[in-house]
This record gives sequence, C-alpha cells and structure tokens, in this order.
Amino acid sequence: MAEPTLRDFQFLIQLVDSGLIQASFKFIELRALLKSFNVLTPDVDAALAQVEANPALINLGVQTLKDALTKWPLDTPISVAFGAGTGGGGTVANPITLTEAQIQDVYKIMAGISANSSKALSEFLTGPNGEKVANAFYTEMKALAALQADVIANKITKAVFIDKMIGYSIDTSALALQAMNFFTGKTPTQAALTELIDSSTNPADLTDYAYAIYNTGNKYIAFAINQAMSGTGAATFKTAYDTLTFRDAVTKAYDAIIGNTKAAAAGINVNAAVDYIVSQQSYFTTAGHDALGAKAAMAGFLMYAGMEANVGHYNEATRAFLTKAYDGTATYGAELTSTKAVALVGQAAAYDDGMVAA
Repeated sequence: MAEPTLRDFQFLIQLVDSGLIQASFKFIELRALLKSFNVLTPDVDAALAQVEANPALINLGVQTLKDALTKWPLDTPISVAFGAGTGGGGTVANPITLTEAQIQDVYKIMAGISANSSKALSEFLTGPNGEKVANAFYTEMKALAALQADVIANKITKAVFIDKMIGYSIDTSALALQAMNFFTGKTPTQAALTELIDSSTNPADLTDYAYAIYNTGNKYIAFAINQAMSGTGAATFKTAYDTLTFRDAVTKAYDAIIGNTKAAAAGINVNAAVDYIVSQQSYFTTAGHDALGAKAAMAGFLMYAGMEANVGHYNEATRAFLTKAYDGTATYGAELTSTKAVALVGQAAAYDDGMVAA
C-alpha cells in the first residue's frame, strides 16, 4: 500500500461528529476501537500499521487530524501534513532545524532534566536500602536520540517536535507546574522548578528513586498529597476542601482542573466522570491516608487524566506554557492560566459552567 493520506482517515472525523469516538483519541488507540465498531477495513488497517510504525506519528490525536483536514488536500500524505517520514517519499513542509546540542537544551527546558544528567544515563535508580527500580528517563534518552536523528534529517516539523517534548515532560515539569499552581495559585520560579525535578540537594525530587517507584499517574497522586500535607499551599487547600464532602470536592476540582464546558465539548459526560471518580474514593483515601489526603490524591489524578486525554484547562495551559518555554517566553512564578475556573485553589467552582445531563 502507498503511504497513507489524510483521505484514508477522513472517516474518523465522521465518527467524532457522530459521538462514537472522542477527538482526544490518538492513532495508537484506534485499531481495537475501530475493530469493535466493525469499521476496520483492510485498507484502514494497513494505513494504521504504517502510522504506528512511525514514532513521530503514533501519538498524534484525532483532533490534530481534524485540524490538518482544514489546511491540506485530502490526498496529502500523512508525512507531509504532520512532518514525519513514513517511508512513502513525502516532502516535509517547513521542517524544524536544530543541532543535537539545541535539542538537548530544549529537553532540559521543557522536561526539567538534563539529557546528560547521571539520573538520565542510569538504567536503574537505587533506593536507600539498595533497592533498584527501572529508570524511565534512561529509556527516554534512547527515544530522544531517535528524535534528534529525525530533526537533524529534517523529517519532522516544529509542531511534532514540541508535541514530543511535551510528552517527555508529563511526569516532570508538567506535573510540577500543575500541582504547584493548584495548591499555591502560581507556578514555581525556574529555580524552584529545578529543585522539584532534578536537584543536587533534594533527595526526593521527581527524578529520584522516591518517585521512580510510581507509574506516572501515581506520581501525580503522590506529589499532590505531599503538597496538600506539607507544601506551602497546604493551609489554603485545607480551608478550601476540608469541609466538603468527597463528591463536592470532586465536583469542584473537576471544574477547576478539567472544566465542565471543556469536558462536554470533548464529548465527556461530566456527571458520569464525576460519578466514576467518586466511586474510587476508597482508593484515594488509601493513597492519601485520610479524608483530606483523599481529596488531594483525587486532584492529582485529575491533573494526570487531563494530560493523558489532552483535554481541560490545566492541560491546555500546561501545553501552552511549555511551548512558550521552548520559545524562551514562558513566565515562571505566575498563575498558569487566567481562566476563571482555574485560579487559586480556594476559588469556588463554577457549578453552572456547562454541566451536562447524564
């Protein structure tokens, strides 16, 4: 089969518009889904296989495809539209050009850890009693090397490059930016962000053994609990959430972090989402150790879920911040977003802000 074009995936937009799939879904998630709808034809299956074989394309979302359809003819090769070579011979439009050193500088700015850090170069991290755990950043460095090769060979665009870099930041700078903004009302300074992510003096930063034992979702939960219990915003969080029932806390945090209107626009049933999170109260209580800790754990989970699904106030603000960080225009130590539902943690949720019926 020739290289897939936008036409090969045009029908995905029809599935989005009909409500069968969400715009936040990524190519990597589609094969089983399309098969369950009985629409995975041999041609589509082959096109997906070519996309999935290319690291620069596999995590592209359906919304990105929808945006591309407004800019390119239907017969445009995927590699041309998204700036990634898939072996079909397409020419990349406006490829990004950076040296290996520049790429590593960008990685440090956006992910918060140097590509040459000893922690990034170690296959395992060692705990206080000699325990070893696999180091995710060691694997990431291999992926970064492949990304460098694509950039230097002019195979990808700036947009694809930044999207990949943001993916590298999800469990470091993206986590710290969101959690600190939620609990304190502003992001860390650049120096404070370094202390939180890869510090020579902090033995429990986000790239140390203390957090390496968790998967990404649980890193968000653990970090949020720490901030709620002993961080600078702990008192504000207690005032805002301690007297709420768990359901009311979920409702408030969901609207602040995700946003009812944004969730509904992405095809999410807000009431059902809140019900699901409430049903996990015992899990969050175990993680947080008490009722207030459970609410903090829940907030951390929402930050992670928003980034993973690429939806919501905090997700959008974080991606915008990191894009500005790439350009050198990010403002550290300020509010992450000016959206009214995402100001200080003590702000009341906008309960009438787009709630949808179940």
